[in-house]
Amino acid sequence: MSNKNELTYHINKRPMELQQFSHSYDSLIEGFSETSSQNRMLEDFTERLQRLIAKGGPDRSDYNVLDDLMINLHQAVKEGDLMPHELDSLKKCFHTEFLEETVHGYAYRKPLGYAGDYLLIDKIYTFYKTSHRRYKKWDQYFHALRATQAVRNRKDYFKAQMLATLQTQRSSMTLLNVASGPARDLFELYQEIDPQRLQTTCIDVDARALSFAQELCRDYASQTTFCNKNVLRFSTQDKFDVIWSAGLFDYFEDKIFVLALKRFMSWLKPGGEIIIGNFSEDNTDRGYMEIFGDWILIHRSKEELIRLSLLAGAKEECIVVDQEPLGINLFLKIKG
Repeated sequence: MSNKNELTYHINKRPMELQQFSHSYDSLIEGFSETSSQNRMLEDFTERLQRLIAKGGPDRSDYNVLDDLMINLHQAVKEGDLMPHELDSLKKCFHTEFLEETVHGYAYRKPLGYAGDYLLIDKIYTFYKTSHRRYKKWDQYFHALRATQAVRNRKDYFKAQMLATLQTQRSSMTLLNVASGPARDLFELYQEIDPQRLQTTCIDVDARALSFAQELCRDYASQTTFCNKNVLRFSTQDKFDVIWSAGLFDYFEDKIFVLALKRFMSWLKPGGEIIIGNFSEDNTDRGYMEIFGDWILIHRSKEELIRLSLLAGAKEECIVVDQEPLGINLFLKIKG
């Protein structure tokens, strides 16, 4: 290349280099700006949280602001703008006494070793609130969350479904209650019906949950059987009119979901019904559950539940997906 042509080449190339440098510089600045913005959001939330703790918890007028901040934080984590460990500063705002006294603290501590244990579910079912005046507002906020309302709605949904089914059948019925937890829903159902009309088998992997449920349902001991088994290892020759599982399947990956559902279908009487609860993608409190409770669920859509049911061998015309009033808990219903 001649000196003249080489000079022309470099002159023509330089604007492109400048343009590339400018683009890289702009991207770098934009990245710093986004990081700074996320850090400011985290710092702002930490300060707000500390103020709320100092004043004894959120008032009702604070709920929406707190909810929105949690949604934004969760979105930032989901999109990779914040790393989960960066949220440690938030969790450290809560001191030991707070964590020991509140339902929030119970969910965070996981004293039984796993998220969503039977005692937490029963605290939600029964509107448990601490007797400690300093922390009552936090329990009030916890119970006002749409997700916790949806859990209580799940209990009411079960009772309504069972009452409707019992009204259509003259003979006694059999119920398989899988991952029965505290069995508060079952206890309340028995209080409203002639107990002789329903025989129930409860399965749970946690022996402590079964002991709790057995004591709660002691007045219905002749109508209830309790079995300490993992549902994937449970086997029976019995068939059931209704198989109910309130909060197990949203812990299952798709493959296990299908495997467990196939087992359910093999235990169902002709004309019987399977009812399975699963949190929906419309759970606006997912951020709160995951950040402060490390309570990780697999949220699913109506379409996903139908797809998994078909993979398990259910007939399309036998599948219905229902929901509780808030639309946060979905219910997969399969007729036998």
